[in-house]
Amino acid sequence: MENKNCTRYIKPCINIDKNTKYRKKAYSRLFAVITAFSICSSILPCTKNVSYASVTEGDNVKDEMNEMEESQKVELSLNYSARKIIYGTCSYLSDFEVYNASGVLIDPGEAEWMSSDESVATVKYGTVFINGTGETVITVAYNGNTASCNLEVVKPEVKINKSELKDRLVGDKCTDWYTSTEETDIDIKSGNKKVVKPNDDGSLKVLSLGKSVITVKAENGNTVKYTMNIKKRHLYLSDDETLNISQYIKNIKNYENAVWTVSDPSYIDILEDSTIKPLKPGRVTLNTKLNGKKYKINLRITNYDIMKELAMSALKDNLRYPASLSVNNIMHDGRSVTIDYSSMNKYGGYDRDKFIMKVNMGGEYICETVSIYN
Repeated sequence: MENKNCTRYIKPCINIDKNTKYRKKAYSRLFAVITAFSICSSILPCTKNVSYASVTEGDNVKDEMNEMEESQKVELSLNYSARKIIYGTCSYLSDFEVYNASGVLIDPGEAEWMSSDESVATVKYGTVFINGTGETVITVAYNGNTASCNLEVVKPEVKINKSELKDRLVGDKCTDWYTSTEETDIDIKSGNKKVVKPNDDGSLKVLSLGKSVITVKAENGNTVKYTMNIKKRHLYLSDDETLNISQYIKNIKNYENAVWTVSDPSYIDILEDSTIKPLKPGRVTLNTKLNGKKYKINLRITNYDIMKELAMSALKDNLRYPASLSVNNIMHDGRSVTIDYSSMNKYGGYDRDKFIMKVNMGGEYICETVSIYN
């Protein structure tokens, strides 16, 4: 009996212990849930901040990536997209520079440089070394991108227009008698400055009878020569001018001993000091013999009033509306008459031009019209 009672008594005791165990487990689970909820609650604001920071950081990374992509683009920086230089003026060019699209200068040592024709130029670390004349393409490569520009190395070449110097006369001024392929310094020399004298503007002035070798040299270019042979003098004088003829033969030995004869004394009068005084318009010849050689000078004596009248008549014949003619100025140099004028054009407006009438060696009149702005 005692054992049974004892057994019955013990069972309830055992049940009570189980409930207590269950409660502890329940409390533990509840505590875990509450703890987890608290942890989650504390984590939620942090998670939001982390998400926001991640977006901002992503934008910055994206911008940096874009900048890196832009920095890969290459541009070749030059003063000109196509450059021309004169051979001999410099041995190298150091102003070839590479920039990225953001305008940042790239170290030339980090880029790869090439020249399409190394007989013209070679490139090293951005410096172009000139080797000869011709054309080449300078190319730079950087991070898979390339850029290039043209480079031309030339030598100036001068040419003499022989027709402009042939059969020239004492007193003539020669202009536009040579051409140059490049803009460079031109050196002009005369072998006999008493016969032909170079002027600062590049023109030549014929001073007297004789020969002179004219030399034209282009800086860093070629040199050409031409021999001018001045055989005679054709004078264009107005009837109110005088001229001393000795100056045109002063390069000849004993020129002061020359004795002149006139083909027709009614046209000119030779004074004791070798001064020629025109008497009337026309053509006349002077002759002399000096040092066993004969010299001949042809004179064309012109009259300003006659030339002006002829020029005005010729000008009116060339105008579309002669009645609209307005003369601004008339110039005369003994050899030509230049009329500065204005006249109506076909559109109803007014043009300003120059009408020039020249007398050639045969006594013929040659006319031309040019713009006043030329």
